[in-house]
Amino acid sequence: MSMRLPSSFDDAQKSEDEMDVIEKMKFKCKQQPLVPIGALATTGAIIMAVRSIRRGDRMKTQIYYRYRVGFQLFTLCALVGGGYFFQSDSVAQKKTREDKLREKAKLREQLWIEELERRDAAIQARKLRAQESKEELEKIAKEGFNEEKYRKGLEEKGKKTNE
Repeated sequence: MSMRLPSSFDDAQKSEDEMDVIEKMKFKCKQQPLVPIGALATTGAIIMAVRSIRRGDRMKTQIYYRYRVGFQLFTLCALVGGGYFFQSDSVAQKKTREDKLREKAKLREQLWIEELERRDAAIQARKLRAQESKEELEKIAKEGFNEEKYRKGLEEKGKKTNE
């Protein structure tokens, strides 16, 4: 049988639970784009503050640290707002995910049942072929036995007539 067994790895689309770290980060960045923008802006403000410290410009350093606090506030608000906005969406996604999992389980069960039926049909076909072969061999053996019996009968008749 060259038929492939059903596998849990057949599904091409990955759910959020099945994604690796990078794919999950990309997915979350597309879902809430303001959070990574705020994080990058905060990082930029810190880098600029460090550069101004090295130059000895205290006024610019103070400004960049204030920008950093503002960007962190923006990032935090984006995170909380996105969480609140996507909270109602996540309940619907959870139900949809559960429905998809149920459908996937039913499909796997159906595929497995079909595979078992194919295997059973193959086993039944093998048993039938074996039974037919056995009957054919018995028939050939019986014919050979009857033929041998007939020859012995002829040989015995030939011996009796010679005596």
